Amino acid sequence: MSSKNEFSFLFPVPKTIRWQSHSLDIQNLCFPLEIIKKYDFLFDYFAVKNKNRGLEIICQEKKTLSSEEYVIESDQNRIILWANSPRGQFYALSTLLQILAFYKQSGCMPGFFIKDAPDISFRGFLLDVAYGAFPLLPELQRLLLKLALLKFNHFSLYLGGPAKPENAAQSESQKISMALNEIGLIVALAWKMGIDMFPAITVGPDARRLDKAVFTNKFNAEIIAPFRSKLIHVELSEKVETESATVWFERFLDIYRFYKAQGKMVLVWGDSFLETPDLIRKIPQDVLVLNRDYAIEKTDAFKKKAGPFKKHHIPQVLCTATWSWARFIPAMRKSMANNAAAFAAVKEEKLAGVMLTSCADKGDGSFLEGIILPLFQAGNLFWSGQAPRPDAFTQWALGHNEPDLFRAYTFLSQVDNSLQHTHRQYLFEDPLFATFSRQDNAKEIVARYRKTSLYLKKRKIVRREIADFLNFAQHLYEFIADKVEFSNHFLTFLNAGQGNEKISQPLERLFAEVEKLKNLYINLWLSRCQPDGLARKIREFDFLQERFHYLLQASAQPAARKNLLEELKNYSPTEDQLAMNGNAICES
Repeated sequence: MSSKNEFSFLFPVPKTIRWQSHSLDIQNLCFPLEIIKKYDFLFDYFAVKNKNRGLEIICQEKKTLSSEEYVIESDQNRIILWANSPRGQFYALSTLLQILAFYKQSGCMPGFFIKDAPDISFRGFLLDVAYGAFPLLPELQRLLLKLALLKFNHFSLYLGGPAKPENAAQSESQKISMALNEIGLIVALAWKMGIDMFPAITVGPDARRLDKAVFTNKFNAEIIAPFRSKLIHVELSEKVETESATVWFERFLDIYRFYKAQGKMVLVWGDSFLETPDLIRKIPQDVLVLNRDYAIEKTDAFKKKAGPFKKHHIPQVLCTATWSWARFIPAMRKSMANNAAAFAAVKEEKLAGVMLTSCADKGDGSFLEGIILPLFQAGNLFWSGQAPRPDAFTQWALGHNEPDLFRAYTFLSQVDNSLQHTHRQYLFEDPLFATFSRQDNAKEIVARYRKTSLYLKKRKIVRREIADFLNFAQHLYEFIADKVEFSNHFLTFLNAGQGNEKISQPLERLFAEVEKLKNLYINLWLSRCQPDGLARKIREFDFLQERFHYLLQASAQPAARKNLLEELKNYSPTEDQLAMNGNAICES
């Protein structure tokens, strides 16, 4: 008899597992040929080979099961996968292949019975690529497979809207169209994985001119064409100054009617409707409202947001964030608390489900490796209602057990916790005015980031894409520690009139470090995303280099050094609020 934790590596955790008294010889496997052809990518991922002999795997339809429910049962000679839909079949097969891959080396595994079904029906993920962070085809395929293995069933690709003016040399629609030929391939793959993939677009005020509506132009037609989903996620523009709430709502209804005539179901953010609650009762009940708030992590807060729509029986999905906004590495603890609160509210209020949104401030946080821990936690929670297990996390992320990976991400999840600002603030703040623009303890910042850097330096993760990201994180934290430490002592060095080497040596080192960090970021981006959108991020690193170069020159010349000292002594934080935000500095 197998132990209770025999299948602790499985993700998400199945609802029902019963152990059989027999064991199964899995040295030779015989899958149906049509299953091998349909799910070849899945067999390749788990490195499970079909021998056309040995233990027989049979796929059967069972009408009494719900659309996503599946059953796996075994005897000594065969394994039967029961499902009532292609999606259920994929879930059954992916679970079985997890088990076969885990026991492959031993050549045998325990007999078992599994029956599984989701806790909530809509389990979605929104990927924001509107600002140029469009993943390369292999990266998008990898993300989809990771989501599918966690049994996410909806994927929204936010593509924005056409740039203005429309005759701009390179509009957003032109950038996106570079990858449209790949979207068709991805959509077909997503359907095989049980994922309903649909576009998210922005519709502007001119949508009321139905003869020239934004949703009939070339941009919209090219975007929607590759998607076979009946869903479309529409983001309405804000009300214009001359537009009343009633006129704005009529604009929404025009858009709704247009897409309904095309057989589409419209998903729309609920935020704008909450500003005019008397209009909520007029929302058609076949619209799916997406309710979001980046600042709530409590069940009661989610329930309060959902209340006005629930009162009028409008279906809802609560949206929770990976908390990558303005970060390279998300606030994982905050994200996981947010996921748990949204899930609890959905269960209690009997709402449609949850959609995890990848907050990607024009590129930040868009790397899959940066969000894998909250993503894994969310996938497990939304399907099974249970927290993930550490050994299952490493199996999902790497395909093998690697305890160091879970430890590393657990460590990363605590770095920004209790600090006044995020790592991105400390990275891009002006090194000259940093000690004035923030009031937190420099020693604590340095200690926190240096400790994390040293911890990551000792970790040896073999999977390349994970190792590359963690290497970037290690250099990121090391650089922040050095930069904050220098800024904290810079005024003291100038005041003391100490030798130039006290200032020039750390500045030269920081200049070299930021160059290395920039190159690591460029390599990460280009190995995962289209080049568009990268230039904006590079300007932020360039800003730092320019500041270090300026400080190096100014501190080396007596007159300039004296002026610099006076500037620092007379500096008032209110005079330069941009020092609080490197991003704003670079934008200007």
